[in-house]
Amino acid sequence: MYINSFDERIERINWQPSAVPTRQMIDSVLAGRLPRQPRSAVLSLAGAVTGILIGTGLKGMFLPGVPWGLDAGLAGVIGGGLALAGLAASVTAALLAAVKGQRAPRLMQFSSMNLLMIVVLLLS
Repeated sequence: MYINSFDERIERINWQPSAVPTRQMIDSVLAGRLPRQPRSAVLSLAGAVTGILIGTGLKGMFLPGVPWGLDAGLAGVIGGGLALAGLAASVTAALLAAVKGQRAPRLMQFSSMNLLMIVVLLLS
């Protein structure tokens, strides 16, 4: 059925100017919203600490004399592999957070601090 005027639309939904919304209507509107997730400093701190650890691992991969550096043998391979895996996971989490930013604000908070710390350590 095609309704082409405003008055016909109002008649179709049986709206009355003095009517108040029913409790069911209010509940249905509120149920459609996602619950707000409060921001927490713990996520920022966890992202910063994780980023510092990954950044230190990445920076140490190319420095001689570091236990996981260039001349460290098996420890260097394991430490460097963990640092590269952490970098890959951080970039993946940041891309996922960029795509799902509105639905996952906590992931955005964690991954942005994580990548910020990695970049700061690599540039220092």
